[in-house]
Amino acid sequence: MALTLLSTKFHTPAPTTHVVARPHLHAMLERGLSAKLILVSAPAGAGKSTMLATWLKQQSRPAAWLSLEPGDNDLGRFLLYIVSALQQLEPGVGAGLPELLQQQSLVNAEPLLIRLTNDLAQLDDNLILVLDDYHTVSDDKIHDAVEFLLDHLPPQLCLVIATRTDPPLALSRLRVRNQLLELRRTDLRFDISETARFLNDRLGLELSPTAITRLEARTEGWIAALQLAALSLTGRPDKEAFVEAFAGSHRFLVDYLVDEVLSRQPPQMQGFLQRTAILERFTAPLCEAVTGQPTSADLLGRLEAANLFLIPLDDERKWYRFHHLFAEFLQHRLGEVEAERMPELHRRASAWFEKEGWTDEAIRHAFLAADDKLAARLVDDAAAELALHWHNAQLINYVQRLPTSLLPFYPRLCIFCCWAMNTTGQLSTLATVLPLLKESRAHARRPRTVDAAVVTLRAYERLRKLDFADTARLCQQALSLLEPREQEGTGAEEQWVRVAATLTKAYVFLHSDPRRAAALYPVGLALSQQFGISVGVANGSARLARIKQQLGQLHEAADVLRQGLITLRHGRSDTGTSGGFGNVAELHVMMGRLHYEWNRLGEAEQFVQQTRQLNELYTSPTLLALELEISLRLYLARGEIGAAQMSLHRLDQLCAETHQDDQLSKQTFELMAMNGRLALAAQVPSLEHLLAEVAGWLRERKLENEDRFEYPLEGGYSILARLLLAQDKP
Repeated sequence: MALTLLSTKFHTPAPTTHVVARPHLHAMLERGLSAKLILVSAPAGAGKSTMLATWLKQQSRPAAWLSLEPGDNDLGRFLLYIVSALQQLEPGVGAGLPELLQQQSLVNAEPLLIRLTNDLAQLDDNLILVLDDYHTVSDDKIHDAVEFLLDHLPPQLCLVIATRTDPPLALSRLRVRNQLLELRRTDLRFDISETARFLNDRLGLELSPTAITRLEARTEGWIAALQLAALSLTGRPDKEAFVEAFAGSHRFLVDYLVDEVLSRQPPQMQGFLQRTAILERFTAPLCEAVTGQPTSADLLGRLEAANLFLIPLDDERKWYRFHHLFAEFLQHRLGEVEAERMPELHRRASAWFEKEGWTDEAIRHAFLAADDKLAARLVDDAAAELALHWHNAQLINYVQRLPTSLLPFYPRLCIFCCWAMNTTGQLSTLATVLPLLKESRAHARRPRTVDAAVVTLRAYERLRKLDFADTARLCQQALSLLEPREQEGTGAEEQWVRVAATLTKAYVFLHSDPRRAAALYPVGLALSQQFGISVGVANGSARLARIKQQLGQLHEAADVLRQGLITLRHGRSDTGTSGGFGNVAELHVMMGRLHYEWNRLGEAEQFVQQTRQLNELYTSPTLLALELEISLRLYLARGEIGAAQMSLHRLDQLCAETHQDDQLSKQTFELMAMNGRLALAAQVPSLEHLLAEVAGWLRERKLENEDRFEYPLEGGYSILARLLLAQDKP
């Protein structure tokens, strides 16, 4: 499911007319531009965002702004917003990365950050990137990514972080290197003169110097508290007495002042403010849907003008959010006076977001409403889209938040969740969900689809154990269960099972009867294209090309790969599905193998490099093995023996790290490693010991004699034949 970016998160807050000029802070920020990081760390309400926004308005250097929130606590989502924010200023920075980040869950950010850093280093202009509300980030992988970025940041970019708490970054190292400027609470607090200018010159309260001094001392220059005090003082005839009686710690101070603000609003407006506080951001139609009160953009504009802590998120004044401190108070107040209404408010928000197509937000509010049935329905509706675009981690996370007792009522959700766990190798978790899938048969509109899904999952299990005969039998059984139904008009889950069973059956013959596999793969590929199943298009194209190559039809193999890349990049399918489809790395590595066969080594290296960049982000062991296999041969072709040996070493490590239960992957990787040994030994006579290692491997698997061949993968024949040739036994 492609993420819809919120343009309001890139909006630099517009300074209000009440802002007090603070030239000394602006001068400090200017000096900080020579550092890698400007850290503005202070409590809520200290004026961090306002101060930065005012400075940027006077700054000639282009600046990108990103407002963070708890929903960004995912590495891929975080980096997608980072790259998109920078592209607001320089469209060429990180070209192609947003599409890549939309495709699936990110595992390793380093290759992407390297590409981004290299792009930034090529810029002629200097940029500023502001990450506001960084304290909402808690994922260690995000902190590691920011750390990496800081370590390698080119001088063209200055990073600014505004946060309530110090981030877990190597700040001490930056201090020692003089690469850090810090602004903290004591720097941001208003002094006496600034307090006087704010309260008297900007807000016209006409307080005496004594009252100003007392209020500054009791608020300790805390800007939010001064704003709240100003709201309570507006229109009071007894301002001096109010200031005289005013006392308390920050917490009680804020509670007291906000109470004063709310108590001066009509009851209907109090309710409106409290009920809309459940929203991270809001617009007039959303407020109306949640509160049930007529709401107009004009009303929100009036609230903003009344200084009720509304912050506009766009230039059109359509989207707003509350000041975080004010929102927290309102939420606390709502929990005290209208706790029973909170679930219904979240349900209304969920319904509005669902209607507008904001699926993530709809699901989030359903969970906040503690409405498990609503959340389950929404996740069930989104399951097919998540699976089709390989957002497996997100789907599994949603499912794990639902009560297991509900899952059997949603057969489609169970099917796609099981596939997600199967494809990501979470076999122990799959074992706990599979019984729920079987139980869901009683609630399925088409029980035979559930039966077929269970049988196909069993086929995958047998495939991992190299039981090809049983795998083929189970795949045929699954297809037979689906056969009575017409393909047209079937649900996404039945389409998915049909494609999975067809391609798995074809994969079995890939190892035993390539010509039969060559007839089956186009069927699975056509179904994948018809139903818009990107994983089927990618796998089907790669496997069909592999068969064409085995049969000596190299140019036909290349045509299959090119068509697969076109389909995946442009999201073309007969059902009209659009959007960037999943990881195309396997197609690139297959193209690399073809160009190697044609002795076009430069082009082969380019395809392998693209594979490496993609797979370093998403870390598929199978793709890593394929990339290492072709890289080893390219290194040998260039005479880089040491690099070839390193590729072989990494292949051996991959074999050792593969779980014994996945015999298919383990033996496939072993075949690649043995082929690598044969290739090295053929080119470097001093590495003859590698032939002995191959012979030992063959003996362990009872392959040393062609008359006693008991190996399930066809590659074993190739290893044995090549070893016999190397031993001069043609």
